[in-house]
Amino acid sequence: MKQSLGLLEVSGLALAINCADVMAKAASITLVGLEKTNGSGWTMIKIIGDVASVQAAIITGASFADQQAGLVAHKVIARPSEGILSYSVETSSEAVSAPAPVESQEEILVEPFLPEGTQDTELISCNLCLDPQCKRQKGEPRSLCLHSGKRGEA
Repeated sequence: MKQSLGLLEVSGLALAINCADVMAKAASITLVGLEKTNGSGWTMIKIIGDVASVQAAIITGASFADQQAGLVAHKVIARPSEGILSYSVETSSEAVSAPAPVESQEEILVEPFLPEGTQDTELISCNLCLDPQCKRQKGEPRSLCLHSGKRGEA
């Protein structure tokens, strides 16, 4: 299946990031990059994916940007030639530096942060202080945390 290219130009970087988030949540697309254009603080969002997903994402992003009064232009190129698609992907990868891909998931080891004196066998219920003695459950008000008034103290 050939890839489709979607372009959305909005006014401002913050709006561009919000639009990219909305578009990624609306359809199965790949964000190629954000590119600052010349003048007026406009930012171009480039996405790729199958034709239907890119059209849905661009329509969603354009309507969101229009609600925020920041829509400049939008375009979906259904099946661009290989030269256009490879050029837009190469240009965006130079403009926005992406982290290096990880070869395998086995290389990533994430150890949870535990305060000193806690053991792995204790059940931690509070996601704010990670103290096993805290009676606060995840989702409850922050004021129920044992350490709620002690922010910034060492």
